[in-house]
This record gives sequence, structure tokens and C-alpha cells, in this order.
Amino acid sequence: MDTDFTLLQNLVPDVLKIFRQRYQVLEQISLRYPVGRRAVAQQLGMSERTVRTETEYLKKLGLIEIKPFGMYLTEKGEETLKDATSLINRLFNASQAEIKLAKKLKIARAIIVPGDADLQERVSILMGEKLNSALDLLLPLGSSIITVLGGATLAKASKVLSSSLSKNRDLEFVPGRGALGESVETQSSTIVQEMAKATGGKYKTLYLPENVSKDAYRSLIRDPAISDVLQDISQCDVAIHGIGLAEDMAKRRGYDSVALSRIRATGAVSECFGCFFDENGKMIERIPRIGLQFEDLSKIPHIFAFAGGHSKAKAISSYMHNAPSQTWLITDEGASDLILKGQ
Repeated sequence: MDTDFTLLQNLVPDVLKIFRQRYQVLEQISLRYPVGRRAVAQQLGMSERTVRTETEYLKKLGLIEIKPFGMYLTEKGEETLKDATSLINRLFNASQAEIKLAKKLKIARAIIVPGDADLQERVSILMGEKLNSALDLLLPLGSSIITVLGGATLAKASKVLSSSLSKNRDLEFVPGRGALGESVETQSSTIVQEMAKATGGKYKTLYLPENVSKDAYRSLIRDPAISDVLQDISQCDVAIHGIGLAEDMAKRRGYDSVALSRIRATGAVSECFGCFFDENGKMIERIPRIGLQFEDLSKIPHIFAFAGGHSKAKAISSYMHNAPSQTWLITDEGASDLILKGQ
């Protein structure tokens, strides 16, 4: 971000948040017209009240029309959106490859770091630095709840978050899932502790197995400590998650040889939130789990998908068919080059 924008943000801290919020509303109306407020609110993870306020203001500016059958952009609105898109890309220093990748995946933003996480360990650190910058840009002043899911790449990245994130902010990190029987370092509860330590924020833990029976789940959520974490997850402002390879995640979840054969036969490519998806994004299997649910994502204002390495390219493409439009993908050249080539 150049000096002028930095000065503007320092003098009027919420100006970029407001600008981006109105840009997102205009963009959704342009993509889905004629569209109602409720649909826009659901897609962006905003309250209907916020969308009503913003759309009334945009109407006064002559950028949209609001009719009984839905909202649509005026000619002035179309021109403004085009100009705003250029400014958004300048604000976030987006390269042409990042713009193309975000457009291809139909998400808000793609951030690409140099290298390949499968081959170079430092790439995960670079991705963590980009996550830190993005959070600093998007998080409002005051209190925010950040839900984090586990994974090896996120575990490495968690250590490079900066204490500057907590300047004029009260951050709370909560785990988005229970344990998977994996190494302690890559579990959600460990990662939120690392992020809280790095930023000076607070954290809560959820030391439970992720996969439980329905009866066990009903019993566990009555525990005050567990229900408290689940309540925070339901009200979170940010979600940070990885994207898993279907077979790898099935093994980590304890699938036996018969279940693994079934996963292969169904063509599962990716896994997120206990859901397995094929290359076209069709959900082919789902596991009951404690924590952040796939359906919850549409209500969360800011979502970061965190996955890199050439081995993750197909999994990223697979999952992104289902990613909410407010998703930001933080990845690397190893994955992005293959995605852009359609491989």
C-alpha cells in the first residue's frame, strides 16, 4: 500500500473497511442482479441491517436501483465499480496473476507468494507474513474473534504473526475443531496458543477429538467450557482454514482400508470442515464433527483459505467451487501456476 493510503488509514482508520464493504456490496449486486438484500447479506456474511444501510446509501449516490424484484446497478454504478476494482487492486498490491487467480476461483482475493511449499520450507513463513498483513488491513479496531483450524502449514505460519495486530484491537483466537489424533503442534488448540502468543491476544482451547458420535456430541456441548468455545466460534469475525488432500485427510481421520478405497472410488480430491469434495466441488461424503461447520462460513465476514505447494493445486480448485465469495486465498506459485494452467 502506498504512502497516501497509509496516511489515510492512520487518520481515518475505518475508511478502508467502509470502502471495501461498499465495494463488496456493489460487486455482489453486479454479479447477481436482480438480487435482494438478504441474498447479498448471506453471501457476504453481513447482517441484513448493514446491507440495508449500505444499499440505501448507494441508492442516494445514484449507483443502484432498488425495485420489488431486486437490486441492480445503474450505469453510474457500473462505471464506479469498474474504477473501484482498479483501486482495490492497487490497495492490496495485487499482481496480474493474483487478479486472474481470484477471478478464476470466484473469490474476493488471491495472494501468491514466490516458491513452492512442497519444496521450500520458507514458503510457509512467507505465507504467514502475508496473512499477518491481510489481517492488519481487514480487522476492525476493537474486539475480534478469530477461529483457526489446524494443519502443518498454518502451524508454521502462526509463529510469524506480529504484535502490531493487537494495536487498538482486542483479539481472541479460538480453535475451529477438535483434535484429529495428529501431532500436537498441528492441532487447532496449539496453533491458537501460538497466534495469541505472537500477537499478544487471548485464546481458548478445545482439547477434544474432532469426530464423535451424535450421542457423545449432545453430551459434550452441555459442558460449560466446550459450549463457551462453540459460542465464540458461532460469533467469529474471521476464519482461517487449510485445504486438505482427500486421501491424506481420510488417513488422518483413521479411515480403514475399506473406507479409503471408497474415498478413492468416489473421486474425492479435497477435504475441508469434515466434507470431502470431488474435482467439480460436489460434496461426496461428510463426517460429523465438533467445531466450525461448513454452513457457518457464509455468515463470517472474513475468511482465509491457507494452502500451498504444487500437490495442493487440484484440492484448492476442488474446494473453491464451494468457497464463499468473501474468501481470501493465501497460496504460492507452486499451486497457483498449476491452477491457472488448468492442471
